[in-house]
Amino acid sequence: MEKWMQEMALNQTSFLLSCQLPSGTFRLGPQRDQINPYFTNLGIVSLIRMKEVEAVRGHLDWYLQNLNADGYINDFRLEQDREIDTGTNDSEDSYHTTYFSLLAEWIRATGHTDWLHSNHATLLSLLRAVARLQQKDGLTWAKRSYRVKYLMDNCEVAKGLADASYLFSLIGDVEAAEEAASRARACELGIRGMYSRIRKSYAMYDRTYPGWRKWYPDVTSQAFPIVYSMTDANTASLLYQRITDAFPHFDTFQTGDLYPWMTMGVCAQLMGDKTRVRTMLVTATDLYIHGLRYPYWLLQDSGRYIELLLEVDS
Repeated sequence: MEKWMQEMALNQTSFLLSCQLPSGTFRLGPQRDQINPYFTNLGIVSLIRMKEVEAVRGHLDWYLQNLNADGYINDFRLEQDREIDTGTNDSEDSYHTTYFSLLAEWIRATGHTDWLHSNHATLLSLLRAVARLQQKDGLTWAKRSYRVKYLMDNCEVAKGLADASYLFSLIGDVEAAEEAASRARACELGIRGMYSRIRKSYAMYDRTYPGWRKWYPDVTSQAFPIVYSMTDANTASLLYQRITDAFPHFDTFQTGDLYPWMTMGVCAQLMGDKTRVRTMLVTATDLYIHGLRYPYWLLQDSGRYIELLLEVDS
């Protein structure tokens, strides 16, 4: 890794750690008063790769301690250093399943299966909560009160359920491991069913397909089957070509969106587009980390940025 990349990986590790609260979880940014468990799950995976496993454990513990009465978790806000439950969240399916994926990475890095044993019952309750959202076609509703089947959510769900299966198998809960694996397969099949050969795209949700001039959620949604390995190589190549045709300069953040969407860099990395990945890293450093768009630089993009730095030369 080049010296500037090493320095920026450490810089952004410090940025993420500066978002951690005394309770163990993380705020969206050092000056933000929002706590979003979903974005935290995504953002702090990179801390595991930077050997900050105890910081991650703080959030893993906090998450299970803050489930609501229905077995899901809400967003929180900070008021004079107090964490206030907002009573709402963006989704119920992705929050738990990205938690399983974060936990699986942490367990692979630490080997702390004793933690899994101690929290077995609560982890089972997370699986049951996701199961309540899954429908006959294998896809999950975003929320019980919002019965929409999003492509982006379901890609995270399919991976998260597969990770849950791995976790339960580690502690010998064969029944839960098999259930999670079965649900992951069903979700993946449901995602395949969202693809239209005629439209050469996936439905963004239900039977609504993307408009290729709109960055979010239309075009960004098409990257998720690539990022989460839910599509075949030929379809991935076709989708990525359409993405780059529609927004050829997304690597310099010319998308009409002030947020960086570093997940799209992960998509480029997986497609072997090293030129765009490098451009995205350099531009993000100048425009967001050291530039005018700093207020839009939040922990999930910082985490993806670190991941890309660690992978760019591989």
